[in-house]
Amino acid sequence: MKEPTKSSIDYYILPNKIFCGMAGMWPIEENSSTFSKLFAYFRLLFALTAVSSVFVPEILAIAVNWGDLKVLAGVGCVLTSVGQLLFKMIYLLARKKRTYQLYYELRNLWDASDDPEEWQPCEQLANWARILTIVFYSSCMCNVITFATAAAFDYFNINYNVSDASNDNRHLPFEVWYGTDITESPKFEIAFICQFIASLICCAGISGLDATFMTIILHVCGQFKLINIWINKICCVPTDGNCLPQFEVDLLKCVQHHQRIINVVNEVNNLLAPIIFVQILTSGVEICLSGFAVLDNGTSTDLLKFISYLTSMGIQLVLWCWPGEILVQESQQVGHVIYLNLPWYNLPPIYRRQLSFIIVRAQQQCSINALTFQVISIHTLTSVFNTAASYFTLLRQMQQK
Repeated sequence: MKEPTKSSIDYYILPNKIFCGMAGMWPIEENSSTFSKLFAYFRLLFALTAVSSVFVPEILAIAVNWGDLKVLAGVGCVLTSVGQLLFKMIYLLARKKRTYQLYYELRNLWDASDDPEEWQPCEQLANWARILTIVFYSSCMCNVITFATAAAFDYFNINYNVSDASNDNRHLPFEVWYGTDITESPKFEIAFICQFIASLICCAGISGLDATFMTIILHVCGQFKLINIWINKICCVPTDGNCLPQFEVDLLKCVQHHQRIINVVNEVNNLLAPIIFVQILTSGVEICLSGFAVLDNGTSTDLLKFISYLTSMGIQLVLWCWPGEILVQESQQVGHVIYLNLPWYNLPPIYRRQLSFIIVRAQQQCSINALTFQVISIHTLTSVFNTAASYFTLLRQMQQK
């Protein structure tokens, strides 16, 4: 496969394509061969099976150990993340057509300008999205490694410790309940390998989907930056009427692209609002349980793996809130650039009215909403952590009682 150049959108979304492709969630190209399509469907079916193989036994583990706060914290934080992933996969499959439309629209927007100087801010945001995608996947992989290493350490410690030949301390990377005893060989080794493979799929799905949503929002932010650059280029308006036709053409170009990006933001909200609502609603519980597991750990290996998990959840929340904050700022910046940088006072009244309409529309900020309940921004980050702290206090009180 030919490596994409840095001027291509494929270069910046390549990590998203790889990670989402591992979970079978990347859009299938129309010109793909029959074998490629069948293989993509196989990956999707395998990923859904793998995610369910972790999700269902963890629910059973909580049901069997109901009332044990240590199990609730250790299993609950992982269960929440896996449940989020399963919901996102099923939801996106149910809205497959709209997802594909948004994907192709964003690809078309990449060709909005041929000028490298104009496109530089867009490439910077796209590069940040690429870097953060890799960072988030690395943090998720660190979770898989730490959980698997902790279980493997206890496994080998039991097998090679003559004074303790019991299998009671054997445990899988993620605590589950299968309804049968799997501590005996070879059941334990088979379950260990299957769970490790399933965790790899979950890692790719969580990091791939969430990072892709972040990438979409940052690419839209880049389009608002492009509009501001176009407006700045027409800021020097001559007083003679000969250049006004060209000004009208440039202004019309900005207005049309602005309206197009607003429609894209509406499409993103229409598609992602339920996902964001579930994400924000459950993130507080997720962070609370992982934080409780950190403080209530029994060994140093438990401490390490839950600290790693808590860090990943913090990164995941930043991936949602930071692009939303940038989108709000860049959408409002369009009106500021027109008012401050464009000599509208030298223009005929008809152009002043047109610019006034743009400024008024820009004052209605474009944002990503959680089912219209909350605008996703940096303030959302603090709100979720405050909610997590409240849940954590409640758990500590329950533990003391």
